[in-house]
Amino acid sequence: MRLAFAIVKLFPGGGLQRDGLALARLLRARGHAVEIVTAERAAGDYADDLPVRMRPVAARTNHGRQACFAAALAAIAGDYDAVVGFNKLPGLDVLYCADPSIAARMAAAPWLGLLPRYRGFRALEAACFAPGRPTRLLMLAAPQADAYAAAWGTEPERITVLPPTVAAARRQPGLRTDGTRVALREGLGLADATAWLAVVVQPATKGLDRTVRALAGRPEACLLVAGLAAGDRAARDTVRLASRLGVADRIRWLGHREDMPAVMAAADLLVHPARLDTTGTVILEAVVNGLPVIASAVCGYAPHVAAADAGLVLAEPFDPAAFAAALGQAADPDRRAAWSRHGAVYGARPDLYAGRERAADLIVAAVAGRGSAAAAASGAAAQAAPPAA
Repeated sequence: MRLAFAIVKLFPGGGLQRDGLALARLLRARGHAVEIVTAERAAGDYADDLPVRMRPVAARTNHGRQACFAAALAAIAGDYDAVVGFNKLPGLDVLYCADPSIAARMAAAPWLGLLPRYRGFRALEAACFAPGRPTRLLMLAAPQADAYAAAWGTEPERITVLPPTVAAARRQPGLRTDGTRVALREGLGLADATAWLAVVVQPATKGLDRTVRALAGRPEACLLVAGLAAGDRAARDTVRLASRLGVADRIRWLGHREDMPAVMAAADLLVHPARLDTTGTVILEAVVNGLPVIASAVCGYAPHVAAADAGLVLAEPFDPAAFAAALGQAADPDRRAAWSRHGAVYGARPDLYAGRERAADLIVAAVAGRGSAAAAASGAAAQAAPPAA
C-alpha cells in the first residue's frame, strides 16, 4: 500500500514524532511504501532514511497552520491509498492521537470558546471524533480515550487504546552496572551528587519549573535536563528561574540526546511532575531501565510506577509540600536501589513493548477494510444497475 503519514511539525526528540517515524519504518519493513508529509521539518538526519514530502504553509497561529496544512494535505490525498495523521486533521483514514481532547477541556472551561485558537482546534478535532466520521482512532491511554468519547459521543468501535509504545531497544538496565553509568557520571562531573533527570521539550507542560523550585530545597542533588539546551528559546524562563533561586550551577543542560538509556543509567531519579501528559512514555522507559521515578498522577503511564513499585506517584492537585516529601523519601539510597530492582524486573513484561506493532496491524487492517467496503459497494451498485441496452 501507499501510505501518507501526515504530521504538521517534524523534529527530533518529540515522542509523537519518534512514534511516527518508527511506525513508518515498521510498515516499510512489511513491504508498504510510506511517505512522511509535513509542513515544517527541523534540520538533522533523524528521518534521512524515509521519503519526506514538504507542504509548507503560511499562517501566524498554530491552529491556522494546522488548518492550512489540512487543506494542503487534502490536495494530495489522492496520491495515496490512505492517509494516517499524527495531528487531528480532516479526511484521515487513521489518526494516531497523542493529544488530550480540546472539546473536553472547553466543556470544563466554557470561556475558552471565546478564543479563536480553541474554536479552530475544536473544529479540527470534530473532523476526526464527531459521530459518523470514518476515521479509525488509535489512542495511547484509556483516560484519554474516555475523555474523547464523552466529549463527542464517538462510536466505540472506531476507538482502540494501544498497549504502551516503548521501544524494546530502549530497555537497557544493564547500563547501570556495566561501567556506562560510572563513565557518563564522570563526564558530566556529577561526583557523589544525587542526579535527578528531567526529560522535556515543553518545560511548562512537563513541570520543569516545579522541579527547579524543588531543587533549591535539596542541596545534595543536581538536575540533568535532556531535550533542551540552555540557549534554547523554550529554556529561557527556566534558566532565569534557576539563576534567581541560586541553583543554576547544579543544572546540566544536555540538549537533544539519542542515548537516553545511557543518560538514564547515569541518573538516580526521574523527576516528572507534569501538568499534563497523555502518556509520559519517558516514565515507563525509566521504570524498565531501573531508574526510579517520581511523577504526577495526571500522566497516563504513571500507574506503571505504582504497579512496578518503582517510585512514587504524586496525587492531584499538585502540592509542592507533597512533592518535597516524595523527594525526601527518594533521597534514601537503599529505597532507590529497591525501586531500581523492581523496575528492571517489571520491564521483562512483553506487553510493555507491543504498542507500535499493534498500531501497524490496525493501520493495515483499517486500510484493507476500507478497500473491501468500497469494493462491496461498487459490486452492489453494479448489480443494481439496469442491464445495458
